[in-house]
Amino acid sequence: MRGLGSHILFAAALAVASPGFAKDTTIIELRSGGGARSVGIISSNEEVEASGPAAITVGDDGTIYILDQNNGRVLAVDAERSQADPEILPLPENATPEDLAVVHNELYLWSDGVVPLERATDADGRSQTLRAVDGGGDADDYTRSVFASMGSVSPGPLNSIIDEIGRSVSRPEFRPPVKQYVPSRGLGDIVAEVSAANDKAEILLRRSSSEENFLSLQLTSEGRIGTVELLDIDTTGRPYALVELVPADRPERTGMLVVRFTPNGAIDRVYDLPIEPGTVFSRRFVAIGPRGDVLYLRSLESRAQVLRLDGREPGRKLAVASPAKQPNVGKPGKTPKVAIVPKSRSDVIERAIGFETLNWLVTPTAYGKDPGPGCINMNRLRRPTYLIGKRGQTVKGIPYCWGCKTPLENFIGGVEKGQTAGNVCTKSAPQSNILGVDCSGFVSDAWGLKMHVTTRAIPGITKRLSDPWSMRPGDALNKPGSHVLLFMRFTDDRKVEVMEASPNACKGRVCRNTYSLGSLLMRGYQPVRFRGLDG
Repeated sequence: MRGLGSHILFAAALAVASPGFAKDTTIIELRSGGGARSVGIISSNEEVEASGPAAITVGDDGTIYILDQNNGRVLAVDAERSQADPEILPLPENATPEDLAVVHNELYLWSDGVVPLERATDADGRSQTLRAVDGGGDADDYTRSVFASMGSVSPGPLNSIIDEIGRSVSRPEFRPPVKQYVPSRGLGDIVAEVSAANDKAEILLRRSSSEENFLSLQLTSEGRIGTVELLDIDTTGRPYALVELVPADRPERTGMLVVRFTPNGAIDRVYDLPIEPGTVFSRRFVAIGPRGDVLYLRSLESRAQVLRLDGREPGRKLAVASPAKQPNVGKPGKTPKVAIVPKSRSDVIERAIGFETLNWLVTPTAYGKDPGPGCINMNRLRRPTYLIGKRGQTVKGIPYCWGCKTPLENFIGGVEKGQTAGNVCTKSAPQSNILGVDCSGFVSDAWGLKMHVTTRAIPGITKRLSDPWSMRPGDALNKPGSHVLLFMRFTDDRKVEVMEASPNACKGRVCRNTYSLGSLLMRGYQPVRFRGLDG
């Protein structure tokens, strides 16, 4: 850990609290649907996760913004009148947003990069809409860092993933310090340098106009500390950090916490984030209000809620308040009878990369009719989002196809033969004449399997890893009956970079994404290793 220098130093530690300690308050309740007090939630099905509101963020005046991307809009809620109907702000046409954040009191989307937004008056002259700012320019360090804190980043270079295979064998316990740029409400622009090693972490703070650190925030835990993100400093000068705990030998003690410090750097409050196996994924699930409210976006398949977390008193060491709930994954699938041919990790990663990087021409037959068939019981077209309007153009990536496993080398031939590409109708029966892969079809092919092994059957051909930090490129994070992610590497800020086939998270194709390891484990994902991998 770094020395004291001229800054103020406080040790910070927290202890286990008893269950039922928190008196969290539901300040916003939104049902599933398309009405004024609703958000779009696409329910789960076998081999596919549910999709709900993607983000919560807060303006300098306390307005709460919720990204309701499945309904193509943002909901703006007055925090002082949270039970009133929210203001509905339609998103720009054809927007495919994944994240939303307020930076320097301006609203930004993440959609394969940063998109600045501004309010505009609609054609009726009364209602407001959101439009992308023309010539918004490159995002600054602070905007990029706010999005990166929740995993909204552009994927790293592909060649470094192959390099990671060799480096990951030794699994160094210490990683270089990571810089974060935080546009705080209380102290202006702050540069934070985060160092973490096993059960200790330190956050050094300096103002953007200075090279001198003015505060050190230190954390000590009962288990291994994962990602650490300085979220904000409120108007009274109190810093808030998001801290992930992922013990190497006790997965039930995994947790995500928000830690509040005093202006002098001592911990005075801890907030446990109630992430559970039934929680629907949100990219930005926690936000700090100007006066220090810790707001958590909790989505289930029937409704979404914004909770004001109550928190608990600090103790001796950082730890979760109670063991994580274990997922009910239902009946496991039968162990498939597959010929397991040993594969090197390089073989697996190179094949997976082919699914993400393949460039192909969207022929009229591959595209299909326009606008194309809709999905039964779903408010969406069968065509993946990333293909909409791309007839006659070259695109990148194999499309998502519900229930499909098209081998990489067969895809172009299928397009040339006149087959349709892509199918995101996850509530219908799979169709065998469509090209693409679903989540388990992609992982099965990357592992070199001839047959399609489902997420329920994956445990039969894998070994579960007791230590999540031992994952290496080519391993997987599997949630039986729901979804599977192919693990690529740990990022410098201790998140996980994965490759997945998803109708939602990847706009209906195979792509790379970055997630908090702790949030995945708390939602029921299991780190596993294919038995055919060499080591």
